[in-house]
Parts: sequence; C-alpha cells; structure tokens
Amino acid sequence: MEHESWSADSHRAPDKGGTVDRKQHQLLEQGLAAFYREDEETALDIFLDVIRQEPGNLRAYYLATLTAALLSDEETLEFVYERVRLNRSRHPYVLACEACRYLFLANFSRAEELFKAALQSLPRDVDLHIGLACLYLLAGEEERSTGVYSRVLELEPDNVRALIALGMAYAMEGEYSNALMEYQRAKELDPDAENPHQRLGRDYYTAGLFAEAASEFAVATSEEPDQPAAWFYLLDCYTRQGRIDDALDVYASIKSRFRSQPEVTSGLFEYFHMTSDAIAALEELARRNPGAADVQFRLSQAYLEAGRRDDALRAAEAAVRLEKDETEPLVWLARLYHAEGRYTEAIAMCDQAIAKSPTEQMAYQVKSDALIFLGRGEESQQVYEEMERVRDRAWQE
Repeated sequence: MEHESWSADSHRAPDKGGTVDRKQHQLLEQGLAAFYREDEETALDIFLDVIRQEPGNLRAYYLATLTAALLSDEETLEFVYERVRLNRSRHPYVLACEACRYLFLANFSRAEELFKAALQSLPRDVDLHIGLACLYLLAGEEERSTGVYSRVLELEPDNVRALIALGMAYAMEGEYSNALMEYQRAKELDPDAENPHQRLGRDYYTAGLFAEAASEFAVATSEEPDQPAAWFYLLDCYTRQGRIDDALDVYASIKSRFRSQPEVTSGLFEYFHMTSDAIAALEELARRNPGAADVQFRLSQAYLEAGRRDDALRAAEAAVRLEKDETEPLVWLARLYHAEGRYTEAIAMCDQAIAKSPTEQMAYQVKSDALIFLGRGEESQQVYEEMERVRDRAWQE
C-alpha cells in the first residue's frame, strides 16, 4: 500500500487494522511524555514495551527508531528497523523509520526527503514534525529546527518538547528571560520536566557565563534539593570562578546528600571528570551488581583516565565476559589491547565485534591499524576498503 493512501487518523492503526487497547494507549502516552521532556532513555524502554505488546503499532516503531537514533543506540535502532521492514508497507511511519536510520548515519539529505514524504500524507502529525526538527538540529541548521518546532506549537500549543526547544532558541539569541518563561511553562505542563532554573543555568554555562549560571543552579538546588545535577553544575561553576570555599561547601553537600546513590552520582562524577570520585562510585556499584557489564565498562574508562592501565584492562575484560551481545565493550577492549601492543588479541576482539555488527566502523579501524603494526599492510588495506564498502552500503540501503 502506498503511503499517500494513509489518512491523518491512521497514526495509531496497526498494519492490519484494529484499535489500540486502552492500556497500550496509556503506555504509549507515558512514553511520549518522557520523550517530550527529553528523557529519551525512559521513552525508548516504554516504546519497546508497546511494540512487544502490540507488534502492529507502527507509530511505536517510529518513535522507538527516532529515540534510538537520538541516543546513538545503533543496536536497538537496527533491531526495530529490521522488524518494521517486515511490514512491507509504505505507511508514513515506515518511511519515517527509514528516515531515522539515515539520520543516525548522518545522511541528512536522504532523511529529510523521507520525513517530508511522510509528512505529505500526515501533514498535521506532531511527532513527524519533531523528527524533522531533530534532524535539522543535528545537521547544525538551528533556525530551520526552530521553525519546525514553531509549527509543532501551532498544531499542539502545549507540546513540552517544542516549548523547551523554543526556550533554547531564545537562549541562543541571548533572550534569557524569554527562555526561562518557556521552560517554566513546560514545567507547569509536566512536573517531571527539568527544573527551569537548572535548564537556564545550563544555557548560561554553555555560553561561558558562569556567574549567571551559578545563580540559576543555586535557585535550582533550593527548589529541588534532592536532584543532584544542579549541585554538580554549581560546584563546577564555583570552581571555574575560583570560589574555592563555596565549591568545597557544595562538594560537602553532594557527599552528604547523595553518598548512598552511586547509581546517580557516578555518571555525574564521570561527566565532570572527577575521576577518583567516579572510580569510588563505580567500584561500589560493581560490588552491588557484580554481573553488570556496563558498570565494568565505565569503570575501565575511569581507570584509564586515572592512568591505571592494568585495572582498565581487567575491567574491560570483565565487561566482555559479562556482555555477550554488545559490540562497544569488544571495541573498547580491542583499543586497550592495541595500546598495549597486543595486536593479535586486538584483531580477535575486532573480528568478534564485526561479526556481531558489520557496520561497526571503529572495529575496522582498530583492526586495520593493528595489522599495520604486525607488518601485514596488504591485509590492512583490505580491511579499510571493506569498511568503506560497508559504510557505503549502509548509506544506500
């Protein structure tokens, strides 16, 4: 069936007709609420649940592929995309799934064509517009992205994601009071949205206005003292301003308030390169969850940043043993082996990664470099050429 024949009311229809169960509809709405407030990880989990419960819900497939693309979650994106391709339909949401795949591959022109084709059939679909806006933003076309979000607000004036995007556009123009108004409106519509002063603080922070940022983060910590992110930003702002006593006070508050929450603080310690604190938090997480491959993977990265190469290798090897399906730990371990001059082992890890994910570009690069160091230049060139062929096929498929 060609996509032009789908009506604007078909966005909740499965491929063979029928209506969405009330419970599934509520679940989808929960996912959308998380997506609109930019909590993509929660949203993706919910969209995948919807797909499992209702395999014909094409809207959920589209939202899952878009969210996976924004999270750079290639494995999930490919899994969902391959499943929706079995639909053998040209429904606008199937076109949009394809657009999201090209978006992930940074083929923005092809992604734009597909989004626009989908919008020809569903011109008032808010989520297709948001996908196009995300595309323009990732392509560095901020004005076009803002223009599409303005269209979203015409269609749905209370769309939280569009309001946040409009606020960010105001901030980029230096209109910070207007930005705060949009963030506050988004918070009123969704109490789970990020604190408006924290969001404005990040706008100031990005602009290098650390005194103004500190003022906003201080407000955020007073309004929502149990939310850790603002505390960490406030600490960094004070440090950058040379306000050492204030920074130490905030650090003490972080340690006392969140000492029992390494699952929360570890990522923030990593983000702000507080390496010793990150290692302590991750080691505690590893003790609590000895089978968690992702913790070992992150711990390996933190050890390497601290110059603890042997520990980094040990943790990376543990991550690979614990995680049989992910390619990222394999590539990371390959890079560590390469850095240690263990080229044959690096190649073996790369081969495993490529076998699991033939489009894993870094695996080809590390393997090619390792072959060079082993004096196998011709094989190295063949690997590089295969990498180029795989990338070209991914763009064209």
